[in-house]
Amino acid sequence: MRIYFILLLILLSAPALALNVDYSYKAKVDSIYNNETAIYAFKFINANNNTERIQFYTISGYWDLTPTLILMEAFSTKNVNLEIVTYEKDLYGPQLVPVTIKLLNNEDSVVENLYVYIKSSNDTPKQYVPNVYMEVSMPTEIDPRKSTSIEVYLRNRNPLNMKDLTVSITSELFNKDFKTQLSGLEEKSNQILFVDLDTAQAPATYDVNVKLIYENKTISQVEKQIIIKNYADVTVEQTKTKGLFSTTEKISLYNEGNYQVMKTVNLERNWFQRIFTKASVRPEIIRDQGKFFMSWTIPLTPRLESEIVVKTNYTILALIIAIIIISIILYFLLRSPVILYKKAKIISGSEEGVSDIKIRLHIKNRSGQTIRNIKIIDKYPKIVQLEEESALGSLKPIKMLSADKLNSLLTWTLESLDPYEERLLVYKVKSTLNIVGNITLPLAKVKFHTPAGDRTSYSDKVKLLHKSHHSLKEK
Repeated sequence: MRIYFILLLILLSAPALALNVDYSYKAKVDSIYNNETAIYAFKFINANNNTERIQFYTISGYWDLTPTLILMEAFSTKNVNLEIVTYEKDLYGPQLVPVTIKLLNNEDSVVENLYVYIKSSNDTPKQYVPNVYMEVSMPTEIDPRKSTSIEVYLRNRNPLNMKDLTVSITSELFNKDFKTQLSGLEEKSNQILFVDLDTAQAPATYDVNVKLIYENKTISQVEKQIIIKNYADVTVEQTKTKGLFSTTEKISLYNEGNYQVMKTVNLERNWFQRIFTKASVRPEIIRDQGKFFMSWTIPLTPRLESEIVVKTNYTILALIIAIIIISIILYFLLRSPVILYKKAKIISGSEEGVSDIKIRLHIKNRSGQTIRNIKIIDKYPKIVQLEEESALGSLKPIKMLSADKLNSLLTWTLESLDPYEERLLVYKVKSTLNIVGNITLPLAKVKFHTPAGDRTSYSDKVKLLHKSHHSLKEK
């Protein structure tokens, strides 16, 4: 039997000899009874530009060949099953069939000794124990975003034909079973492609177990390890929504990688903008090239989204400005168009007291419209008397009445005051007795008519200090 294996390997590895046509062959059926047919598969390649006629024959009288002649067109390939039968009933055991392959165009020929084993009718088929060599080739590191493949090489170590082989690949990363078959002493490679890897698979080292199963038994097993690479792929999406006095910016961060990374996001904001800005995540203020930024460093977990919401709201500022503007407008709309100032001065007195006082009433139209029907009313204490003489050019009062027990009343009238016109009313009072201490003069008032109706405006009270001879206003 050892000689049989050596002989068989020599025959299967025999090279094509020198012919003008390339060919190769392998045994399909080489173990037969003497009433059966052995089959060898030939492949011919005619690389010439002429048609070739190829003849098969044997010089042995024990064998018969079919076919005996084939025709090959120029530049063609042809597969031929050469059938070998014997008519010798006493022939059994290992045999070599001398087959001559001849090119009839140029008479070139070669002889191939084809192995055929003729089984005796008394032989019982030999049972072989499955014996398959398996080798697994795969990358040591893979990127889970890309497909990967595993190559499984199988070599049948005996003539047993195995038609129902299962290659089972199991791992935490992938699992796959596929069917194959092996003829006696055949070897083959299978490429298994994996395209559905989990792109979020954590980087680590994983075991891969490859089993070859025949008739529900594991006949070969290979264990490998594969490393998942780490990668980071962070996407940042920024959206801005504007309101009337506010701006909301939403920064969405998504880690499409397979491990946690730190991502820094900067948003430019000067000191004034930061007063009115709030963020959902507290930022760090940094300065870069003279500019100020709100900065966040966010840990991003794989396949999870993080969000930062930044809102700059100028509503309060707008309200304050609006209130100021409205106040200014209302002030100019509602303020009195006529203002009245009252001032007094001691013009005569001694350390024993005050005797003479000069009083001035200053009236001004500060509007752009003419004011009509103006009446000025002022009071002075009854402890003093009004001097008849007044300042040169000053308007004299039209009425002098007693207002109450303490004060006397003076009244002036003006027909109109042109826009921005000013008038000065001056009068003096004198006391027959020296007045000791401080003197407070009542406020004066002016009445006038506007398109909106009659209005009144008042002056301030005046307080005189005897010793300083100065006048002070009391609000």
